[in-house]
Amino acid sequence: MGVRDYWRRWVSNYTKFNTRFIYIRIFIMNCLNIDPNLFKAKIDHKLRDFNYSCLDLLTSYEIPIEIYYHYLLSIEEFKLKNVWNILVTQWTKMNSDLKDNKEFKTGSYNDTNINKIHENIDDDKMNTLLKEFINDDILKVLFVCNIIQGCIVPK
Repeated sequence: MGVRDYWRRWVSNYTKFNTRFIYIRIFIMNCLNIDPNLFKAKIDHKLRDFNYSCLDLLTSYEIPIEIYYHYLLSIEEFKLKNVWNILVTQWTKMNSDLKDNKEFKTGSYNDTNINKIHENIDDDKMNTLLKEFINDDILKVLFVCNIIQGCIVPK
């Protein structure tokens, strides 16, 4: 194989990878209610320091997850419970809305059972709860991002 053939194959593979990556990123961005870059100005200054990792699944898609982490660190700690409870309410509503859907009934999302929390939680507990809920599932991480977006920019 000559240098030209090697170069053509490398460019071809690189282009295919980039095209797939771009399509996946566009799909993910379309799954979010709002482009995360549009609400940076709506987030207050951080009140605490903590290294969240629950949304790290999106880093490979170049989604600015720091914005979500920054929001969680900018609200008063007792409000973390409210964010979690909103997530639980919306997840339960989605399960209820899809209860007659055959595909949903047989899928793994129907088995996810989460409960509201009635005591204050800290950043570590919130991160743990979100990680356990997401469980490396891209749709669940997008669901969480949309819930946080709804807290930042209520409808």
